[in-house]
Amino acid sequence: MRNVRTVCLAFCGVVGLLAQSTLNQQISGHVTDITGAALPETSITVTSQDTGLVRTTRTNGDGLYVVPELPTGVYKVTGEAKGFSRQTVDGNQLNTNVSVEVDFKLQVGSQAEEVTVQADALVLETSSGELGYTVTGAQASELQLNGRNFPELLALLPGVSTTYTDGFSLFGGYGVNNSAQSINGGRTDSTTWNLDGADNKDNGGGGNNFININPDAIGEFRALTSNYSAESGTSSGAVINLSIRSGTKGFRGRLYEYWRNDHLTARAFNGATVSKPKLRWNNYGGNIGGPILLPFTRFNRNRDKLFFFYSQDMKTLRTATTNTWTVPTALQKSGSFGNTAVRDPETQTPFPGNVLPASRIHPSMQKLVNIYPLANSGTANYVFNAPQPSDVHQEVFKVDYNLNANNQINFHWVHDYYEQLNNITNLVSYLRQIPGLNSSVQWNRVITPTWINVLQFSFSGNVIIEQKDVRPNELFIKDFTRAGFGITLPTIYNASNVIPQVAIQNYTTLSATPLAFNNFNRIFSLKENLTRVAGNHTLKMGALFMRSRKNQDNPPAINGQFNFSNARRPSSGVGLADALMGAFQQYTEFPSVRQGWYRFTQIEPYFQDDWKVTRHFTVNLGLRWSYMQPQYSALNNTTQFLPEYYDPKQAAVLNPSTGVIISAPNRYNGLVIPGNGFPEAARGRVVQYADPAVNALFHNLPKGGANTAWGNFAPRVGFAYQLDANTVVRGGFGVAYERIQGNFIFSGINNAPFNSSTVVVDGVVDNPTNGAATALAVSQITNSHALDMRVPRAMTWSFGGQRKLTKDSTLTLSYVGSSAANLSYQQDINQLPLGTLTNTFLPGTTTVPNQNYLRPYKGYSNIYQFNTGANYIYNSLQAQYQKRFGKTGSLSTAFTWAKGKTDANAYNYTPRDSYDLRADYGASSYSRKFVLVPSWVYPLPFWQGGGRWYKQAFGGWQVNGTGQFQSGLPINPTISVDRAGTGSAGVQRPQLVGDPYSGETVGGFQYLNKNAFALPTAGTWGNLGAFNIYLPRWINVNASVAKSFFTRGRRDSQLKWDVRFEVYNVANHLITSAINVGGFSGPAIVNWGQKTGTTPPRTMQATARLNF
Repeated sequence: MRNVRTVCLAFCGVVGLLAQSTLNQQISGHVTDITGAALPETSITVTSQDTGLVRTTRTNGDGLYVVPELPTGVYKVTGEAKGFSRQTVDGNQLNTNVSVEVDFKLQVGSQAEEVTVQADALVLETSSGELGYTVTGAQASELQLNGRNFPELLALLPGVSTTYTDGFSLFGGYGVNNSAQSINGGRTDSTTWNLDGADNKDNGGGGNNFININPDAIGEFRALTSNYSAESGTSSGAVINLSIRSGTKGFRGRLYEYWRNDHLTARAFNGATVSKPKLRWNNYGGNIGGPILLPFTRFNRNRDKLFFFYSQDMKTLRTATTNTWTVPTALQKSGSFGNTAVRDPETQTPFPGNVLPASRIHPSMQKLVNIYPLANSGTANYVFNAPQPSDVHQEVFKVDYNLNANNQINFHWVHDYYEQLNNITNLVSYLRQIPGLNSSVQWNRVITPTWINVLQFSFSGNVIIEQKDVRPNELFIKDFTRAGFGITLPTIYNASNVIPQVAIQNYTTLSATPLAFNNFNRIFSLKENLTRVAGNHTLKMGALFMRSRKNQDNPPAINGQFNFSNARRPSSGVGLADALMGAFQQYTEFPSVRQGWYRFTQIEPYFQDDWKVTRHFTVNLGLRWSYMQPQYSALNNTTQFLPEYYDPKQAAVLNPSTGVIISAPNRYNGLVIPGNGFPEAARGRVVQYADPAVNALFHNLPKGGANTAWGNFAPRVGFAYQLDANTVVRGGFGVAYERIQGNFIFSGINNAPFNSSTVVVDGVVDNPTNGAATALAVSQITNSHALDMRVPRAMTWSFGGQRKLTKDSTLTLSYVGSSAANLSYQQDINQLPLGTLTNTFLPGTTTVPNQNYLRPYKGYSNIYQFNTGANYIYNSLQAQYQKRFGKTGSLSTAFTWAKGKTDANAYNYTPRDSYDLRADYGASSYSRKFVLVPSWVYPLPFWQGGGRWYKQAFGGWQVNGTGQFQSGLPINPTISVDRAGTGSAGVQRPQLVGDPYSGETVGGFQYLNKNAFALPTAGTWGNLGAFNIYLPRWINVNASVAKSFFTRGRRDSQLKWDVRFEVYNVANHLITSAINVGGFSGPAIVNWGQKTGTTPPRTMQATARLNF
C-alpha cells in the first residue's frame, strides 16, 4: 500500500488533483483566408444554442484552434479576424466523446458583415483514431425498444453480437441485464458503463448496471468500441458513455404511456400444451426540463444560468413464465411402482408386487411427496404458468449551473426501485427489492482558454433485499412452516422452521429454502481531467480513484436438505421409494447465514497527447496505468486451497473402496485464509473467530489471497488522416486491463472452515444425526483461486475509412480486431489424469478404486480453482451506413462479418481437461459470424402540410423499424457420464460420428440428429470440439407506425399528441434459441437434441405521448 501512496503523491504533484475525463467533447478547426493562408489570432466564439454557454479562444500561428471539454449539445461557432467578414457556422451537433471540426475560410471585408452557414447533419471524425458510434436521444426515443430497455440500442452498432432472444427479455431477475451482448469479441461482462461520467457497473455481479435509465431521459450515448484514448479505462471491453438530458432555454416536456396485453400477443412455440401466459405491461411517466427562474428577481432572466431536467418513469409487469416439473404418478406417490423392482432396504428382499407396505411409509414424507402435482403433459411432466409480477419506479434529476463564463457545475441524481416476485417455481416465494442509485457532482473550470479543469465526484450502487413477503407458493402449498404443513421432522440447529428441501432422484427438487439474502453495494469515485492546449498539441492528464464496498450475505440451507437416491447404502433401488420410507442418502444442514464485507481500491492515472501534426493529420498518443487491488473480505472470512500449503505428510488416509476418510491428521490441509488474523470486527460475526485450528490457517498472505500486479501499463496510439474534404482514414491500437469480477472471491466464504455445515449420509429422517456423519467424508472446494492471479489484458486494433457520400450520408468501413490474455477461468486442480478410472484397479481385483482415493490431494474431491490463463482472438470486417433526410428522418445500417475464438467463454468456465485448457479452444459462445442490422425512421413524404380532412388524417405518418439478420450462436453438447475416467462428469463432450443437422424431425421439435453422436471410447475424450454446433440463423423485423396530432392543426404548435402502434417480430418467426444438448447418454435418450426455446412470438404495443 505504501507503493500506492507514493505513486498517488507523485502524480498529484504533476496534476494538482486526481484526474479523469468526464467531458471529452471538443470543437476544433482551422481558419484561413480564401487563398488558404492561415489566419493566426482569429477570435473564435463557441455558443451553446441550448443553454447560452459561451467559450472563447484564439487560433495559434498555424490558424488552428481547439475548444475542449464542452458539454454535449448544439453549438454555433463564430470566427472573427481584423479585416475579414465575420463568419458563423450554425447547428453544430456535439455528441458524447466526439470532436467536431469547424473550419473557416474568411473573406476580406468588414467585421460588421456576417456570413452564416448551416452545419452538415453528419460530420466526419478527423481528429481521433478511436472507433466509436453515437446513438442520439431522438433514436433512443423514436426507435421502438422492446421493453424500453436502453442496452438494446447497442444492437444497432457494428461489432455487437447479442445473446438474448429479444429486448424484453433483458428485464430479468436483477433488473436489466447489461451482459447480454459481446462487443468486438470481448466477454459479455467486460463492458464499462458510465452515466454522465459516473460509474454505473456492478463490478461484482456479472456486469449488470445499477441503473437502467429510461430512454426518454437519455440525451445520447456513445459506444467506444476499439483503441479508445487513454482517458477511458476500468475495463478491457467497450466503453459506453451515456449522457442524461439537460434543460434548455425553453420549457419542454412529455407525458407518455406504453401498453401491451397478451390479447395482442401470438402463441409461443409450446402454446399447444399450456395456455398463453397472462401479460399486462404498462410503462408510463413523464419528463420536463427548462430554466430555473426565481419569481420577483432578475436571476436567470436571460435563461442562460441555471437549468433543470426531471423525469419519472414507472413500469408494471404482470406476466407468467411457463415451466415444467418432472413428477411421479399417483400410484408411485402412494408407494406402488409397477414393474420397477423395489427392495426392502433392511433385508434387500423385493417387496411383494413392488408395493411399499403402508406401515413402511413415513407420514411426514408422504405429505412432502404429495406436493408433487399429477402430470398434465405426457406421463411425467407437469407444465404450468408461474405468475411473476414486477414493478419499477425511477426518478431522474439533473441541474446545470453556469456560474459564469469560466465555471459550470453539473449535478445528477438517478434513483430507481425494482421489485419482483421470485422463486416462483419453488415452494417458497419472496419479493426481491433492488433500490439503485447513481449520482455525481461535476465542476468545470476554465482557468484560461488553454487550461481547463474538470473535477467530478460520484456515488453509485444498489441494495438487494430478499427478505420481504416470504410466503408459500400457493401453486403447491398453503403453509411452508413445519407445524403448519403438518410434519414432525427434527432439525440439528433449529435455525429455521421452514419445511426441508427434498431432492429425489429423477424428479424435480422440492425447493423450500428461505433466502435471507442482503447485498449492500456502494462505489465512490473521484475523477478529474486537466487539459492544456499548447500549440498543435492538446494535452490531457488525470487519474481515477475508486473505492468499492460490498456487504453480501451467502444464505445456505438452514432448513436442511434431503437427498434421496439409489446411491444410499443400503437402498431400495428407487430414490422415490427411499423418500417415502424416510431413508435418505444424504442430509445437509447449516447453522446460520454467512456474510462477507468485500472491498477494493482502484487507481488509474493517464496521460494523453492529441497532436495535430498537420492540418489533415492527427496522431493520438496515450498511456494509462492501472492499480487494481484484488477484492477481499474485510472480515478475513474466506478461504482458498493453495497446493504449496498442502503437506503430503499430513494427507488424509482414505478407504480405497468407499473414499471415506479413515484418518485426517490435518482436516484443513492446504487451506489458507488471507491476511494475518481476524480483525476485531469479526468478533461476534465469524463463528470461528477464536478457533485455534482456524487461526492456524493465517500465513500473512495478501488481502484477497492474491498478489497485486504492478506492471499494468496500457499504451494507446491512434491516427486520423483526412485525404480530402469527404474522406478520412483512421486507425489505432490500444491495451486495456480488466478487473476480475468479485464472484471469484464471494463464494470463498462457502469453503471450510466457514461453511460450518453438518453432512450425514445413509440415515433416516426421524433421527438425521444417527446416520454416518461425514466429518470423515472428503470435502469439495467449490471456489478457490490461485495466489498469482494476473490481471486480464485486452488488445484492440482497427484500420478503416469514413467517406461522406453526400451532405447527409456517410459510409464507414473498418477492419477491427482484438485479443485478450490472462482471462479468468475455473479449473479442477484435483482432477484425475485421463483414463485413470478406466485402467486402475484394486490389487488382485477388477474393481476400480473410489475416485477420491486416487486424487492428487487426498481428503478432497473436486477443487475448483480460479486461474488467469485463458485467451480469445477476434477478427472482423465492419461497416456502417448512415443517412439523414428531412427534419426527423434517418437510416442506419450496421454490418459485421466476424470470427471469434476462445478457450474459456466466461469468468467461471470449466474446461473438460483442467490440465489442457487449449483443448477447449473453439468458437466463442457469444460471437455470431455475421450480423446485419438496419434501422429507420421514415416520415411519409405526402400530405405533411395538413389542410383538408383527408390530408390531416392520412398525412404526416411516420414508419419506424429495426431488423436483425444474423447467424446462430454456437452451443456445446455434453455427456452425462465420465467416459474419460477423470472424475469429472458434465463437462465432457460426445463423439461426432455423422451429420448433426440431418435425420428425423419430431413434431417440429427435433433439431439435432441424435444418431450423429455417440459416447466416446472409455478412457478417451470425444472428438467434438468445444462450441462446434450452431443454432439456426436468425431473422427478425420490428416495425411501428406513428403520427403526431397538433393542437388547432398547427404544426408550429407547442402542444402535440404522438400515437404509435408497434409490432415486434412482425412475421412471427419463432427461431430456435435453445436446444437440449446436455447430458447425452446415447441415441436412445429422450428429448435430446430437441428445441426447448424460441424467440418470443409476435407482440404488439400501443403508445400515446403528449409533448409540450
